[in-house]
Amino acid sequence: MARLDLVNARIGARRARLTGAEALRELLGRPSLEARIEQLVRSGALSAAPGALDGAPLPAVEAALRAGVRADEARLLGEVEGRRARRLLAAALALQEAQAIKVLLRGTAHGVAPDRLAALAPVTGGLPEDRLRALAGAPSPEALADRLSEAESPFAAPLRAGLGERDRAGLLPAEVAIDRVAFGRAQAAAHAGGEDAAALRGWLAERADIRNATTLLILATARPSRELFVPGGSRIGVDAFARLARGDAAARRSAVAAVVPCAPERLADPAAAERLLERAAVRRLALAARHRPLSLAVPLAWIEARREEIRRIALVLRGAAMGLSGDAILELAEA
Repeated sequence: MARLDLVNARIGARRARLTGAEALRELLGRPSLEARIEQLVRSGALSAAPGALDGAPLPAVEAALRAGVRADEARLLGEVEGRRARRLLAAALALQEAQAIKVLLRGTAHGVAPDRLAALAPVTGGLPEDRLRALAGAPSPEALADRLSEAESPFAAPLRAGLGERDRAGLLPAEVAIDRVAFGRAQAAAHAGGEDAAALRGWLAERADIRNATTLLILATARPSRELFVPGGSRIGVDAFARLARGDAAARRSAVAAVVPCAPERLADPAAAERLLERAAVRRLALAARHRPLSLAVPLAWIEARREEIRRIALVLRGAAMGLSGDAILELAEA
């Protein structure tokens, strides 16, 4: 098995340059978007030549932030030595395509403007910027499925099938159908033996648990006919999922609270609950990376940290543009 000594050592140096709480406060204190761009370029958080984004609107800056993350991921793939480790990392990165399609699905369902929707969805290897923008212009979820079908996406048919229950269960069946395809592909790559495959399986288990926990929190009176469980998790098994799905909302919140862990009342808002689940999984992944410093857990933890950095920076930039108070922005960034 190819060890990841060199690439993991480089990642250690890059982690030290991530934008922390103090840098966020400094960014927020800058008097204009131009001044904030200057600081981000100088710190390396934003990959752009000095002056290249002068006068650029906020969506263009957000696109540059996303492009920087995508470039970092591509560079990371190129640095990993050995086809096996590279294949495992590529399988992990491919999971972001499902996330992007779910963002597009929600946006087209709620009439989000195409430019804004394209800014919200992550750019991936399977969804480069031009294709992402074309999909963001779909006038409805059904039209999105059609455009994916034209591109021969493996997500098109599951999305269309899930949308068949939209009237009775909203977007949930379609989102789960997308995730089931994505997880199936990634889990197939993780079946190999060795420490790196085990690290990927552990990360996928965290993601599957988040998916199943989020599904349980979203469930209300609607009961879709299709299977909503995503296999592969370690904290919520299929039998427990089925039992909780038939139970009441309080029981589901209590069960999910043990996954975070947190007080059940903090999970009343599904969107906020998903953020709590995400952050708990990232913390566990960072711990796994410390315990296995030569394994794939280190690149996986770096990817999550880099994506979180961009999320927080984008929130600060947009909050400042909306005129929110500094305290409110920082509270949201740390939520």
